[in-house]
Amino acid sequence: MVNLTAKISKKNYLRKRLAIFLIIIFSFFYISSSKANMKNETYNLVLKAQKCYFSLPSYAQEGAIDSWIDTKKYWNDAVKEENIGDPRNLAGAFYRNAGAYAGVVLQIGSAYGNKNCK
Repeated sequence: MVNLTAKISKKNYLRKRLAIFLIIIFSFFYISSSKANMKNETYNLVLKAQKCYFSLPSYAQEGAIDSWIDTKKYWNDAVKEENIGDPRNLAGAFYRNAGAYAGVVLQIGSAYGNKNCK
């Protein structure tokens, strides 16, 4: 009877370990795919903001220049963080900031009625 209890206990222990291992593996793939998705969405938004910014007349560019510079700064910082392996987990924050500033550029361009900014 004791031997049977030990086998059941060992079997449950192995199942728990396997479950934890699988959760960790699936979490890793989910996080990797969500970061790649965020990077792709931000990239498209930055490209749209770039097209918007450079299609604005000079007087409108003066109002959007600070946001455009911040967009490029945070995008470049995110890419640099990823290139060094993102040891401080800052790439995601930098991508979000770049997306936010790109959104500001698009809002400014839309306020001037630019069709490239919608």
